[in-house]
Amino acid sequence: MAESPESDITEVLKALNHEIRREIIRILHDSRPVAYTVFLNQLNLPASSNVAYHLSLLNNAHLVGKDKEGKYSLTPLGRRSALLLDLASESKSSPFSDLYLGFSQLTPFETLLGSWWIFFLFIGVAFSSSLSTFFIGLIFFSLAGVIIFLFVYRTRVIWSLLLINNFLWIYFTPGNRLLLIIILFTNICGFILMFPEMDPDLVMSSSFLFGIILVGISFLLSFLYLYLSFGGVLPDFIRRKKEGE
Repeated sequence: MAESPESDITEVLKALNHEIRREIIRILHDSRPVAYTVFLNQLNLPASSNVAYHLSLLNNAHLVGKDKEGKYSLTPLGRRSALLLDLASESKSSPFSDLYLGFSQLTPFETLLGSWWIFFLFIGVAFSSSLSTFFIGLIFFSLAGVIIFLFVYRTRVIWSLLLINNFLWIYFTPGNRLLLIIILFTNICGFILMFPEMDPDLVMSSSFLFGIILVGISFLLSFLYLYLSFGGVLPDFIRRKKEGE
């Protein structure tokens, strides 16, 4: 049976709980695959066995790997750990660390609004193209604008405008990223089917109805996102299938 995520986290934290091992991570983060002798020269340890011991612990935690030439490099988990060390060791704020900190302050509901804002914007464009529906379009435009303002206000970083426009902000969120991506692209596909040419005569077409179905699915997935974000769990048969048990 595979180890639980909690046990993996415990191993990573134990591995990072030593200055020498953290320094090894930093050396590997700044370099291409590193030979064993490089560690001996840069770490200035009294015995080479100490280097081997620390590398062994990092390897057991799946932070460091060794190639056929005997050189060491960071695993994907090791690179993420190196990023964490960089953020934690910064003595002053930077745009990158500020973004992480800012997006971590968003509530699940605010994060969910971020995945809907582009849909509100597109709907606003579609409806505002006609005088008879201009007021409806203005409402959706306003909703999109409020979400943008909320992101900038809550993150306290003007750079968040760049991220929300290309959806990279999703990768700064703490969890359920795949669900957010599905919601986002379901909304976009639904809009494309609902308003292929922004023609009122196509309102009752099959593509319009299918677009409505996609948006409805996205709406239901939004409730699922909130349910999971506030501590809800999937049914046992879904979790077993997801975890591959």
